[in-house]
Amino acid sequence: MPTAARLIAKTQLSADIADFRFAPVQGRFSGMEPGAHIDVVLPGGLIRQYSLWDWDPQGGWLAVAVKREPAGRGGSRAMHALQPGDAVGIGGPRNHFVLRQSRQHVTLIGGGIGATPIVAMARHLGLQGADFRVVYLTRSRADAALDGAFAALDLGGAYHLHCDDTDGRYDLAALMRSMPVDGDVYCCGPEPMLNAVLDAGRQLRGGTIHFERFAAAAAIDTAPKREFEIRIASTGQRLPVSADETILDVLRGAGHPVEFGCSEGLCGACMVDVIEGEIDHRDGVLSPEEQQANACMCICVSRAKSPVLTLDL
Repeated sequence: MPTAARLIAKTQLSADIADFRFAPVQGRFSGMEPGAHIDVVLPGGLIRQYSLWDWDPQGGWLAVAVKREPAGRGGSRAMHALQPGDAVGIGGPRNHFVLRQSRQHVTLIGGGIGATPIVAMARHLGLQGADFRVVYLTRSRADAALDGAFAALDLGGAYHLHCDDTDGRYDLAALMRSMPVDGDVYCCGPEPMLNAVLDAGRQLRGGTIHFERFAAAAAIDTAPKREFEIRIASTGQRLPVSADETILDVLRGAGHPVEFGCSEGLCGACMVDVIEGEIDHRDGVLSPEEQQANACMCICVSRAKSPVLTLDL
């Protein structure tokens, strides 16, 4: 159940990005950590997910930064229409972009508005005295809305702002070659940048690339869809899923109270465990390793490769 909250501060960070600070109407927020995101239930019932980038450790407030997308689905426009005092619901936090404890070097890469969880990770690593660096990639300095937040962390030479219009194309392959052995990478940004990071990751000497998407992968819309069945493990009930239906649609239509959020495979709210069958993963939440494990799925977008999927419901 979402927590009733109010917008207590709204600060413009750039021409199209604003910081929104929310406080609970009663009690305290909890569960805030680097990489986590929240659901914002906007007036009219619209639900959107945003990464946390700052919060009160005592739970008195939390903050997200949101880019206004005129051609988007309406969530960012509704967010930017909010004014201090307006009421919203806050769901979560949930975290599918967990900053793992490690004694090895960490490189954080944030692209555009995707740098919001990277700010929180950099703050945490700085407090831990960890070996890390931050690369913030933007089209121009005018687009570097979070530069001030990074600068406030006083990272010195461990922070690098790269603006394409003045600095040219960033050499991700060289960055990966410079990584210490077994160093990890955490990356969040637009799909082309993320794909470029994953491609350059072939230069890594050990280590892992951890990533978060904030736009649906193209395969969700373009991959072919076919019919299959789902089986409910607790009851044995079998339900057909047609080519133009999602598992989420079918379960909700059959009266199963499953949770969901974005309906685009980006937030992980609808994740369920799979007991038997082969999953056709189409989400932007699970890592390649987690997808290969074939143990859970996002039922709002992912489908079945096998004729039947048995769900742990």
